[in-house]
Amino acid sequence: MQYKIITAGTANELARKVNELMSAGLIWEVVGSHQVVEIHRQNRYAGTQHIDTIIKAEYSQTVRIVAK
Repeated sequence: MQYKIITAGTANELARKVNELMSAGLIWEVVGSHQVVEIHRQNRYAGTQHIDTIIKAEYSQTVRIVAK
């Protein structure tokens, strides 16, 4: 059995990648639900005043081959 972890920077990009993989000829099955992990957080300040926080996330989905 072959597993593959698909990663992307946005939910739409992840969906596109998973759909492309599933239409590529092999029969892939999604394993569990998608995951979202915060990979970077940056608080921005003007002096001592907090302005905003930039958060970068990574989306992932595990898939496996079920048939050839």
